[in-house]
Amino acid sequence: TNRTYRYFTGQPLWAFGYGLSYTTFEIDDLKIERQPTGSSSLFTLHSSLKNTGKMDGDEVVQVYLRHKGDNGGPIKTLRGFKRVSVKAGETQHVEIELPRESFETWDASTNTMRVVGGEYDVMVGNSSNDADLKHITVKL
Repeated sequence: TNRTYRYFTGQPLWAFGYGLSYTTFEIDDLKIERQPTGSSSLFTLHSSLKNTGKMDGDEVVQVYLRHKGDNGGPIKTLRGFKRVSVKAGETQHVEIELPRESFETWDASTNTMRVVGGEYDVMVGNSSNDADLKHITVKL
């Protein structure tokens, strides 16, 4: 408990993934699409990334997951990310694939890592800081 961004419940001085930039970004229009059976990915996350500042810049869009039924598990786990270059004032569409392995969690009943059914909180932002994350729920 309270070690690493995955279990820490306090307010860190610098959140995991936090970085300084000469510009500002806004992540919006969050959507998640289930891929057809047999696809290499289980879900594809779609969002828009707008450079709201006056300088061109790069941002790393980060995707964290949490199995809502796992009360003893991590608060969030980084499961995907993508670095995106955006010119000042422009918006880029961002797609991040979430393969089935992204949803693996520890199953205490079998003592293995496996995909466990239920609801998952998908969090998207530019750091692990809760204030920087937008949420969407998916069900397996």
